[in-house]
Amino acid sequence: MRFQQSRDQLLGNGLRARLVRGGLGSAGLQAVNRLLALGLAMLLARMLGPDGYGVYAYAFAIMSLLLVAGEAGVPTLLMREVAASQGRSEWGLLRGALRRGIQFVAVAGLTVSLIGLLVLFFFSGSLRSEVFYTMALMLLVLPVSALCKTVGHAMRGLHKVVIGQAVDMVVRPLLVLVIVGLMFTVWPAQREPQIAMAAQLLGTLLVLIVASMVLRRFLPEKSRSAVPEFKNRQWIKSALPFALIGGAMIINTQADVLMLGLFVTSEDVGIYRVAAQACILVMFFSRAANSVLAPHFSAMHSQNNYGNLRKLYKKSQALVFVVTLPITLVLVFWGEDLLALLFGQEYRGGGVVVGILALGYMLNVAFGPVGNMLQMIGQESATAKMLWLFSVANVLLNLVLIPLYGTIGAATATAVTLVGYHAALRVILRNAQGI
Repeated sequence: MRFQQSRDQLLGNGLRARLVRGGLGSAGLQAVNRLLALGLAMLLARMLGPDGYGVYAYAFAIMSLLLVAGEAGVPTLLMREVAASQGRSEWGLLRGALRRGIQFVAVAGLTVSLIGLLVLFFFSGSLRSEVFYTMALMLLVLPVSALCKTVGHAMRGLHKVVIGQAVDMVVRPLLVLVIVGLMFTVWPAQREPQIAMAAQLLGTLLVLIVASMVLRRFLPEKSRSAVPEFKNRQWIKSALPFALIGGAMIINTQADVLMLGLFVTSEDVGIYRVAAQACILVMFFSRAANSVLAPHFSAMHSQNNYGNLRKLYKKSQALVFVVTLPITLVLVFWGEDLLALLFGQEYRGGGVVVGILALGYMLNVAFGPVGNMLQMIGQESATAKMLWLFSVANVLLNLVLIPLYGTIGAATATAVTLVGYHAALRVILRNAQGI
């Protein structure tokens, strides 16, 4: 009987079945994405060395920050508007949202890219050649990356959740990994950060072309012939909160690398980035579980099924903690050896950083899927406020600790603010649901 119920949940056509399949698919994609990110980091770290990898990682961190302006919250808004328009059979609005969303991101991304190139040329005399070319190529990747994300979110709005996520989370990093691997193997003399960024540009362009073709195929037939309808003012107004939340998340995740580049050498940035990549393993099971749990949290909350909601939260919290603890202990006590094994002997100096970040991430896991739960029960406003508060705290702590302690200061600032953020969310959740 239970087997039949589980089979129906997976293979049925109802909302619950779609949620379960989408959650499991998302969890699988998250897992593959983490493995690909780790694999690409290992390849680049070994091929480029700490200095070259530091240049590449710093350019990528800057791009992540600039993408806040290049996307302007449009991908998430477009996903919502496409889903709503399809649900109401408003084909004109669906087509209008797609057209305007892609146009806006293209213009915004190109504008940010052009301004960045002008600033880069202004400072070109004071930059090393590999830094200049890596940054220039990064600014070319930026608008293409923003469009890739927009197309992927549009597919998710059309209920093609797994395919939409796979575009940016699996296909793109896999292509880049293959291209970089081939280029560095065939032309070993070209193992430079700018070549790695050129591979990013090529891979992202290919993904954008394929994703655009797939999106066109998924469009409902009725929307193809519909006259586009636009709600420009309403869409711009709605995009702002998404941009603010996205900006806070980027600041929170990239502040350490961005600010390290202001105070330490690119070699130190490379070692720090490698240490942070190793700590992906700590959050691996937590993030995969969140993708599966999210629809169940939302469904139970909508049904006022608070007893089972609390049980599911507690069980998932305990299970993920038990699975994650051994990984954390390995990173804390054998971090140096693991870095040397995975990335090369030059990165042994990141052992202390690995230990600090691993402990910080482990404490976050101990709080349970608190952020995910709050968003699914309608507390996203409180989540956004806390995110911005601790993002600012992260920047301030980095400003104080990095000049004093370098990479160890950056790791400490990141760990402390992440733990503080999740502790604050835990208090909000307890007050809201008594969990």
